[in-house]
Amino acid sequence: MAATANSSYSFSINSEDVTVLPPHPKSGLAVVTVSGVCTNADGVSFDFVATNNLDQRYPERFKVNWNGSKARMPEVVGFGIADEVRGSRSVSEGLYFTRGARIAIAKKCIAIFPRWKQAGMEVPPEAE
Repeated sequence: MAATANSSYSFSINSEDVTVLPPHPKSGLAVVTVSGVCTNADGVSFDFVATNNLDQRYPERFKVNWNGSKARMPEVVGFGIADEVRGSRSVSEGLYFTRGARIAIAKKCIAIFPRWKQAGMEVPPEAE
């Protein structure tokens, strides 16, 4: 049975749940993997993984559930995230995310790891 992430769900991402892999050859940005937990109204928790560099048109954006030609349709979380990027992180197979939930989680991920950090800069460009 699948659970849908909507306004009755909450999620948590800890900045310690971030893994930074070497830069992607096309974008030059580090591959960042973020894991977290989404909890439904009944208190049942699901694990998810978000990563950047999945869509090379916008490599700095994080995707929770990238599924190619069905990008706006709810699909199983983790589909399209390579095993070497996901690493040892678990992804709950029964969790389906709506587009709104994916956007909310992606915004939180980009707040934790903005583009300047993905590019390997020590300080943000506007601070120079």
